Amino acid sequence: MQHSGFALCLLLALGTGASHAQTLNLLTWEAYFSDEAIAQWEAQSGVHINQIFFDKDEVRNTILFSSESTRIDLVVLDPTTASVIGERDFFVPLSQYRNTPNLVNADPVWAQRCGNFSVPYMWGSLGLVYRRDKVIPAPHSWNDLMHPKPAMQGHIGLVENYVDTLAPALILRDAPVTTDDELILREVFEQMQTLIPWVLTFDYSISFLNNSPDADQLYLALAYSGDQKQLNALSGTDNWAYVIPDEGSMLWGECLAILAQSSNKSLAMDFINFMNIPEVAARNSEILGITTANKAALPLLSEELRADPNLFPQGEYLHRLQHYDLNISIKNIMLRDRITSTLVELHDSQ
Repeated sequence: MQHSGFALCLLLALGTGASHAQTLNLLTWEAYFSDEAIAQWEAQSGVHINQIFFDKDEVRNTILFSSESTRIDLVVLDPTTASVIGERDFFVPLSQYRNTPNLVNADPVWAQRCGNFSVPYMWGSLGLVYRRDKVIPAPHSWNDLMHPKPAMQGHIGLVENYVDTLAPALILRDAPVTTDDELILREVFEQMQTLIPWVLTFDYSISFLNNSPDADQLYLALAYSGDQKQLNALSGTDNWAYVIPDEGSMLWGECLAILAQSSNKSLAMDFINFMNIPEVAARNSEILGITTANKAALPLLSEELRADPNLFPQGEYLHRLQHYDLNISIKNIMLRDRITSTLVELHDSQ
């Protein structure tokens, strides 16, 4: 399995964190909770947050479905996964949440998408991150990724995800991003194979910059709104920028769910309630540069953040963004998984 060593490191981190008497184990993306918010929670509650990082959905799911999941209390995940797994009694239903009055602050759109088993946390768009000192002129189309200039060979980053990896090619075809048309997916697979020589990595850009000795070779990558802030922090520069391509893109959302087998359910509910205090949610969003799904926090954000069209797309820009299909079939997911894993294998073998 790809990244099996990475998954093992996560499980080891989980075992270490679980030794604390008062600890919540949180399975999450890297740099997805501000240090300030975590420190404030720990100071007020006396409960330690042990963050276990994953860099792609497949690694997260491997941990969730392993024996080590008995030690996980909270997980960050997308609405589709929250719904599918939640229906199998994997998560605590919201009807059982106690002492969480701040959940009333959740944006109704994202509350509906997160469903009956998880709470909305952040949202944003799929787009491109690029280095302003290397990519000139700035990219504005998915064609800049799918039909790159010769100088970009070996400097492009993709992700390994059954929807997002294929999204740029499908958007350029004006096809549904979650299409189950096998002919279209086969044609996209063939197109993606021609892109392999230009690809430096399939690792999530933040993880790549944080862990790879070739970090300075990444110039352009498929990424998510807010990633540019962390990439600048990791590189110690202000070179990284983010853009939503002209053809439109996807609106992603992330939710927080409590595992049904957690022995710390009440503490996990307290943490979710804390993160939904408007002032906490606003400050957390401001530090991370990611859009909060807490509607009461929005008036507390800086004018600069609210005026950023890449974080708060309005009007025409918002209409060009589509939600992910919550009803994508297992058969479709399995086919897409085979396509993306084959692309990664082809890249690794070159």
